Amino acid sequence: MGEVTGPRGQEIGAGRDALRAFMRAHHLAPTRWAKEAGVPLGEILGYLTGRTRHISAATVAKLAAIAGVTPDDLFRP
Repeated sequence: MGEVTGPRGQEIGAGRDALRAFMRAHHLAPTRWAKEAGVPLGEILGYLTGRTRHISAATVAKLAAIAGVTPDDLFRP
């Protein structure tokens, strides 16, 4: 059988790339950002490295609040 890929995986990859780009643009290091937001560093790193497919909405909301943006802004390309 051939390989099958759906748009869901591509969307997740795009979200990771957008979050990385946001972090670079705002000079955010995962360790410090997680600490300031009071969220587990492992959740952020797991998502960024692809070990997990999702990051919780609560974590996204806390990270966005610390960065002074909306949660959607973290994932804009």
